[in-house]
Amino acid sequence: MSSAALFSLLLLISPLAQAIPMSPLWKVFCQGVPVYRGRIDSIVNPGALSSHVHKVAGGNHFSAAVLNQSPEEMFNVTYSASCTTCSIHTVDNSNYWHPELYYQWPNGTFSLVPNGGLTVYYLSRAGDTGTQRTNPNWQPIPKGLRMVAGDPMRRTFDENDVTHTAISFVCLAAGGAPETNQFQTDKYFCKNGFRAQVFFPMCWDGVNLDSPDHKSHMSYPTKRANGGDCPATHPVRIPGIFFEAFYSVDQFPHGTGTNPFVFSNGDPTGYGYHGDFVSGWDPEVMRKALLDDSCDASSTNNGNTVTNCLPLKPFVKASNNDICELAVPIPLTEGYGLVTPIKKLPGCNPITQTNAKACTDGFNPKDSDNSGTFHIKSALTGKYLTFDSATQNVYANGTTTAPNYRQVWGQGWSSAGRSLRSSEANKHWSMRDTLQVISGSPDTWETFTIEPQTGANSSYVTFRSFRNSKLVAVQADGTLKATTNDLGTATFFQLIVPNGGFINQGITNADLPQLVGGTYTPINNPDPEYEYKPDTENYDYTFGGSDSASANSTKTIGAASGSSLLVASFCIIISVISLLL
Repeated sequence: MSSAALFSLLLLISPLAQAIPMSPLWKVFCQGVPVYRGRIDSIVNPGALSSHVHKVAGGNHFSAAVLNQSPEEMFNVTYSASCTTCSIHTVDNSNYWHPELYYQWPNGTFSLVPNGGLTVYYLSRAGDTGTQRTNPNWQPIPKGLRMVAGDPMRRTFDENDVTHTAISFVCLAAGGAPETNQFQTDKYFCKNGFRAQVFFPMCWDGVNLDSPDHKSHMSYPTKRANGGDCPATHPVRIPGIFFEAFYSVDQFPHGTGTNPFVFSNGDPTGYGYHGDFVSGWDPEVMRKALLDDSCDASSTNNGNTVTNCLPLKPFVKASNNDICELAVPIPLTEGYGLVTPIKKLPGCNPITQTNAKACTDGFNPKDSDNSGTFHIKSALTGKYLTFDSATQNVYANGTTTAPNYRQVWGQGWSSAGRSLRSSEANKHWSMRDTLQVISGSPDTWETFTIEPQTGANSSYVTFRSFRNSKLVAVQADGTLKATTNDLGTATFFQLIVPNGGFINQGITNADLPQLVGGTYTPINNPDPEYEYKPDTENYDYTFGGSDSASANSTKTIGAASGSSLLVASFCIIISVISLLL
């Protein structure tokens, strides 16, 4: 080949080399134990009850918020959390939530499906054409962004509507099962669990951090959810968020022809699944991750090895089993079916195969089925039994004025009889040297008999440990031990049915100095042109759907990736030349 021909070939190849994409990708892994579970949705129902039960992951400043709380204030509250239940700390205190899943028994009652974790993908995808492909120009998620994906009232499916295909499910069956857009638990037994998936939009209007429907300020790409060109109305491309929520359905019978599961919003189809996101990200750290080659999917093992992403590496937890609890407890106590089956879903959520409609009948927490749980009030201290997460010790010093799920108990079963279970953490009483709560399968040490008293003491019960046949008694330090058979105030307790509780005021900027131990200084938006502006228009519902998440997202190699561009260009040139010579 002549030098002139070779030069012409290099000119031809050069634009192709410049268009070779890369793909920033990392995952955030959230514990199976949520930071909160209950009828709270700070985006859709700020300062009030949500219509249905959610499971919340992320930072411990999650609260009901307050009516008309600005996105900037919600960001300040969220970002300043002292801990998170997810795997990246300090720079990501975001909150992520989705509906809970219930099993409906043949008698019509409901049990909440136990904990499964949540994996959140951050996928950066390029467009299909022009500069949207060659220069996607990803921007970090702006501080204050919040959004909702999905519609809890939907009960239909249109394969041509990306707002419908945004929701999908995978039954983790022994022999495998196809990904679908509705429940598969009628046809398959999901031995390894059930995964619900939500793709959030990745195109932002560049102005509004929220919108009246919590969706219209965002849009999916024009043709599909997991990549493609952003519409002109939403030109700013941010990382796409993808939820994988896991449910332990293997603990319940299914796969025999009918679907026995229903989401907390009364949805037995799966079409009404949805997810919520409130950003607690440091935008500057995310910006660095988007520009750094070490955060490419090929470097992070498709997002699984986040420590390979150098900007995020200092903030990846060595272990994600640390304890993270709400900074301000929420005093709701309505029965939600974790400890014992409930007769109705919390809130007004009748099961609807079609035509779901909002309703208010039974919306109040006091109207929920609270009959299967109880507060345990010590006759000695006058306080409710509660427990400490750090020591797992049970104490007789819980509040009686604004109790929360930490002070709600119920009965379960052990290998030897009945157990006592926490409504908050799905843990059982265990009679060690002192009374504690533990996870796992209850045995003889977790077996107790409730003994009603008679005569003048008929309002009380005692608890007898199966381990040593002794009565549980309150000690001077507030702990409990089973070392006596004497009846008296130390061994007397009252069982009180919860009244459902109430919603306290959410966290505001005014609360932050006390919560974080000093005056909190909000971080600045690195892009002043994207500062929030008040919404003055009525937006249409214009957001789309998804297919499954994968690692083949794209990123144009920019200034921070110059060495990679040179290597890629050189490899293509050599390959083509070798074919032609």
